[in-house]
Amino acid sequence: MSNHKIIIALLIPSILALLGAIVFRQIFIISAMMGYVFIGFTIWICVYLAYIKAEKLRKYKRISDFKNHTLDTVLKVSHLFMDMDQNEDYYNFILKSAIDVVEKASRGSFLIHNPLSGRYEFKTCIGYPLDQLQKISFALEETFPYLNAGGQYDQPIIIKDIAAYDSKLLDPSSNISLGAAGGFEPKESLSAPIVIEGKIVGILNIDSDLSGAFDEVDRQLIQFFSTQIAIALKNKKLVDETLNMSRYDSLTGIYNRNYFEKIFNAYRTHSLENMESYALVMCDLNDLKIINDHFGHSVGDLVLMEFTKIIKESIRESDVFARIGGDEFALLFRNTDAQKTEEKMSALVNKIESAELEHQRISIPMSFSYGTAISPDDSMVYDVLVRIADVRMYQYKDKNKKALMF
Repeated sequence: MSNHKIIIALLIPSILALLGAIVFRQIFIISAMMGYVFIGFTIWICVYLAYIKAEKLRKYKRISDFKNHTLDTVLKVSHLFMDMDQNEDYYNFILKSAIDVVEKASRGSFLIHNPLSGRYEFKTCIGYPLDQLQKISFALEETFPYLNAGGQYDQPIIIKDIAAYDSKLLDPSSNISLGAAGGFEPKESLSAPIVIEGKIVGILNIDSDLSGAFDEVDRQLIQFFSTQIAIALKNKKLVDETLNMSRYDSLTGIYNRNYFEKIFNAYRTHSLENMESYALVMCDLNDLKIINDHFGHSVGDLVLMEFTKIIKESIRESDVFARIGGDEFALLFRNTDAQKTEEKMSALVNKIESAELEHQRISIPMSFSYGTAISPDDSMVYDVLVRIADVRMYQYKDKNKKALMF
């Protein structure tokens, strides 16, 4: 064997070993890189899944917090309904609660339907001057929900460009008022109708100064909020009707006997503590039975309502006027004396007798008799004061009796 052949024979194993080492190293490097890629991809997947889970948990917490806040709001609003001294505060409280809980909300307004005008008027607002907004009102067909909900105007909607929307719909005067109030400044609005028995009784507008502020979750949440508020407002309506029945006379709209006596007892305690004198006056419409028999009870009702209207317009805010029953009425004059009471009642007698009331071109005469009792001079007991005033009223009636002429 030649020397060349011997050298080649010796080198081949070394070369093969070297090539094997190189290939193995490359395979190792590639495997390691693939391992790193796999680990990185696995970590990315884990991070992504953790993010998705965190977003879901955040969404669920957001929904849960919103619903809890809404139920707390409804409970507090219900308490406000029961407190007659807070009678107007609940609209503002509802609006503030919605703004507090809707993410990225910064201001808003609450419109209430006025059944007399048939239009939606601003009842309260946050972030706007209310006096400017109250110069504007909307027909249902001009509102956000009606124009943008594809016929389902009982559903909340998101308005992306408030300025463009309003400027196209409102008349120039309303545009000026809305602009002066800052109504074109927000970028987006979340508008939710308050629906009771199929009718939109109010519209809650939640505004944001940020573009893209509201999403589908916000829309669904405000729908839940508005539904719960609608239930609360419906309950308030039932409470108001019950209170009206328990406090007011259905024909004349003034206090009834039961509530008058409650007011009287409360004031009597105040008058004793502050040493104030007051007058209880019992009144009786003259000849109401004759008017009812001659013209019918509908005309008698007109006499009762006109009498009530004149008296209400002629007494102080602090005075109390009530229908005791039938043709009998009572007046409570606070912080007064016998002379002032007599002067006031004489003026009322003249005013009633000079009032003109006609039915089918026939003048219907109106007059009334009265009797007064002064506390503490006559008594400090309600029943005693009533008896004294009744006796004096009938003495007045007998003394001033006139034949009724039609």
